[in-house]
Amino acid sequence: MSFAARLLLALGLSVLPLAARAEPGFTHPSLPKDAERYEARLREQLRIPPANARQTRLEADQALAAGNDPRAAARAFATLAVANATDTDAWFGLARALLAIGSDSFSGSDQYEIPVQASAAAWRAYERSTTPARRAQALALLSEALGRRSMWRPAIDALKTSVELADSPDTRKAYELMKAEHGFRILDYKVDQEAASPRVCVQFSERLAAGGIDFATYLKLDGRDPEAVSADGRQVCVDGLAHGRRYELQVRAGVPSAIGETLPKTAELAIYVRDRSPAVRATGRAYVLPNKGQQGIPLVSINTQSVNVEVYRVGDRALAHLIQRGDWQRAQSSYDIQNLKEQTGARVYAGEMAVIERRNEDVTTAFPVGEAIPELKPGIYLLVAHASGKVASEDRAPATQWFIVSDLGLTAFTGDDGVHAFVRSLATAAPLGQASVRLVARNNEILATAVTDARGYVRFAAGLARGEGAMAPALISVDGAGGDFAFLDMATAAFDLADRGSKGREQPGPVDAFVFTDRGVYRAGETVHLTTLVRDSKGSAANVPVVAIVTRPDGVEHRRIALADQGLGGRSTDIVLGANAMSGTWRLKIHTDPKAAPVAQTALLVEDFQPERLELKLEPATATISADEPGKVRLTGRYLYGPPAAGLAIEGEVIVKAAKQDLAAYPGFRFGLVDEKFTPVRKALENLAATGADGRAEIAVTLPPATPQTARPLEADVILKLRESGGRTIERTLTLPVDPKAVRVGIKPMFAGNQVANGDEARFAAILIGADGVARPASGLKWELVRLEQRWQWYNQGGSWGYEQSTSARRIATGVTAAGGDPLAPAGISARVDWGRYRLEVSAADGSGAISSLIFNAGYYADENADSPEMLDLALDKPSYKTGETA
Repeated sequence: MSFAARLLLALGLSVLPLAARAEPGFTHPSLPKDAERYEARLREQLRIPPANARQTRLEADQALAAGNDPRAAARAFATLAVANATDTDAWFGLARALLAIGSDSFSGSDQYEIPVQASAAAWRAYERSTTPARRAQALALLSEALGRRSMWRPAIDALKTSVELADSPDTRKAYELMKAEHGFRILDYKVDQEAASPRVCVQFSERLAAGGIDFATYLKLDGRDPEAVSADGRQVCVDGLAHGRRYELQVRAGVPSAIGETLPKTAELAIYVRDRSPAVRATGRAYVLPNKGQQGIPLVSINTQSVNVEVYRVGDRALAHLIQRGDWQRAQSSYDIQNLKEQTGARVYAGEMAVIERRNEDVTTAFPVGEAIPELKPGIYLLVAHASGKVASEDRAPATQWFIVSDLGLTAFTGDDGVHAFVRSLATAAPLGQASVRLVARNNEILATAVTDARGYVRFAAGLARGEGAMAPALISVDGAGGDFAFLDMATAAFDLADRGSKGREQPGPVDAFVFTDRGVYRAGETVHLTTLVRDSKGSAANVPVVAIVTRPDGVEHRRIALADQGLGGRSTDIVLGANAMSGTWRLKIHTDPKAAPVAQTALLVEDFQPERLELKLEPATATISADEPGKVRLTGRYLYGPPAAGLAIEGEVIVKAAKQDLAAYPGFRFGLVDEKFTPVRKALENLAATGADGRAEIAVTLPPATPQTARPLEADVILKLRESGGRTIERTLTLPVDPKAVRVGIKPMFAGNQVANGDEARFAAILIGADGVARPASGLKWELVRLEQRWQWYNQGGSWGYEQSTSARRIATGVTAAGGDPLAPAGISARVDWGRYRLEVSAADGSGAISSLIFNAGYYADENADSPEMLDLALDKPSYKTGETA
């Protein structure tokens, strides 16, 4: 035995051979906690040890073998386990006895507690067993207990580890049976026949494997490859089906899951896509119809020849309550419509409208409001429609659309001097004078009435807009000639361009102030030089009283200082911090009225900081870092007054993140999957030696164990701190490239801006890099070009129409790269593309699994990240234009 091994034994530490360390293991986050709680409970209940442990064990074994009293056997084994916590036979027997208790004898919470106790006892038996065979038996018991708790995934993993530890025919049979019944499998399939373009989605029991896997290779639709396949989470969807048809969908064995299992056998699914259900829906939330020209509300009908339509009117005096509840902004349920009939609305029209039926297609028909309701009174109207012969229910609410018919276009904004409103004609855009405009509160109280001038303009005093509670402004309504009526909801958010990249600072109010200090960090006892500039709304110096309120970090007011105007609106003062000033963030607020909100504020930090006394330099001792080969960093420290920083403690951590730049040896090439997400991983560097007599040290840096395998370029930030004798640290960071030691495929687009023109040829260069980082022959790389098509799927849920985004991929071209003159030169890939969005995937054919992808556009998209269906795809015909040209 070696000296190191004898030393470990002398210290009471175990020496495990290499094979023992490599033994398969099983773990689950909740089991150790369950076992700890159960063992503590047994210790509390069974404080008296057995008088004769041997006799107690014999009686427990006999009771368990007889099977007539497993509860008594469990109590006996529990006393033995409490008397000797390392007695694995006692824990093993306790788990078997608990599992032998029949459900017919359960009472109270036994149905839940006994399986939990059995799994806790089996975990203790597994945890404290010393031989692989015994651990395998304990895991088999644990799997049975977890199955009683319907925890099928850990139950399967426990049986799998048991077979790996000690293979037995019975355990392997149980493992195969449990994996077939509760492992990775097809749960169900769902046909989405209500969509205009139906699809079928096959749902699996576990999440599907990520990493650029082409799931289309595992599917056959009527014996052919499906055109569009998309995978998301636990389901694979096949698009491009047709209504009224039958299909045979084959899901082949081998579909990979995220847990490492594959689909054990091929499944044949008989699919029938029914016709879409008769339905009607409104097209949007727009509610103003011009009273000049065509007056029609578009209704989209599906598989019906007529639509039943009702129209209800809510008078202008009830508008405030309607708007306050937000009813007019959402679809109405059958219950809402019934309340409207009984309380606030009056039916003004009921009838049937004929529509064209095109089987399974959306048909848009305009409901002629002017013909149906010749005389429109002031107020808001609700149109209710449903397919003829179809009774509306709570789960299938009718289509609803709020509307008004008006020629009055109303615009308003709020400023310091009040609410400004403008009325114009929707037909001619001309200002409308002599229109009566009302400002209405939430409680229906009319706050003010005004008549527009020749500019179509009115203004309400600023005080009217400051009402609170029931007196807060709710809407602006306007009455025009001939009973014309319109309104504007003041409770909704104003039109804002901030989410479109155009925004500014907050409205300052009548007084605008700017405040700053001479620096941001101070020590106790120092002086803060405070300066503020105060201007009015016109930018001129404001001659108003100004007070600075200083607040300590604990929120207590420290002092108030009146600031006199020192010329041009400028004011300054000095604030002396006491020798015992509280550390933390101090706040300085500038007020023109101490009881009102501040017009400006800033913050400063008070800390007991000292300037650095050390100089710290980091240099890489290795060019890269990998999972197999730790990186090394040379650290050099010295005091700024000369001598080396000898004997100082070193602390640090390593953070692995996605690299910001391309690989230096292969600029412009992209590696890895374009949709792969990488979350930074960090790990503390432990047991670092102190600096030597010369102030130097060499630090070995290993990657965090949780670093995932990826082809994306990664880098490791090595953060090292040198601690002075007083406890203060100085920190520096060094970045090392991460070498994955794996085969990688790189793709380089041979065009700028990630865009090619419509109809042009998209050209790429592809390379293959070996695990040593050296280029290999790039011939034989397989590539596939797919077109990404974004669709919006509308659905009805809870009486409201909503939508979700789905992206389908359609294969455009495939190929294999050919050898050129130089076998190590990048291979060429090209394909002609029309406008749209595309993804190119390139993979190695050597079995290494290396694959990379990138997404590009054809046709110069204006917005490729539309987040709602009303945002249209726009494309230009070329990237730039000259004066006088046509786009």
